Amino acid sequence: MGAFFSPDLPRNWEVTLKEEIRKKILAKREVYPNWEEDSLKVLKNLLTLSWLYDYNVFMLYYPHRKEVDTKPIINHLLNISKIVLLPKVKGPDILPIQIHDLENLYIGYGGIKEPRGDVYEGKIDVVIVPAVAFDMHGYRLGYGKGYYDRFLPKIEPVIKVGLAFDFQILDKIPHDLHDVKMDYIITPTQIYKTKKEDQK
Repeated sequence: MGAFFSPDLPRNWEVTLKEEIRKKILAKREVYPNWEEDSLKVLKNLLTLSWLYDYNVFMLYYPHRKEVDTKPIINHLLNISKIVLLPKVKGPDILPIQIHDLENLYIGYGGIKEPRGDVYEGKIDVVIVPAVAFDMHGYRLGYGKGYYDRFLPKIEPVIKVGLAFDFQILDKIPHDLHDVKMDYIITPTQIYKTKKEDQK
């Protein structure tokens, strides 16, 4: 677990610090040798959450640049007749689109595979969220575009789950008031139910 962030830094250092964290974590993830094996371990840990089966509508992400591989999770949820959504980028927003398989996707924004179809208008129960890193309070460091920080408040209440390799879990990362916290973070070795920050 890392500690990139010092709370004593002036606020105007945060953008630079976030970029530094992104570069370090992404560089490590690009050459991570246990990507496939540890992705399956994350899946196994996720599926031990008994409450997961109480819900019906799941939004996930399609893996890109060695993110935790969600394809086995997507296929499992489809096989047990859950409603599965993937994001489609439109302007500054992401839109939830229902899928029935992983075949009818196309290369969309940023080279990431996206679904075709209409926007899902129903209630979303669980969102599995991508990130560069997470901290022990549930805050995430994304890719800097703010898509999920804009999207998640629109669909609350929703259970928010982050998937990560162990080296992506930091003690603390810089965050803003608009940043949305995860409820759970799943790694190959741990299941974190995120704790509240100490009151100051």
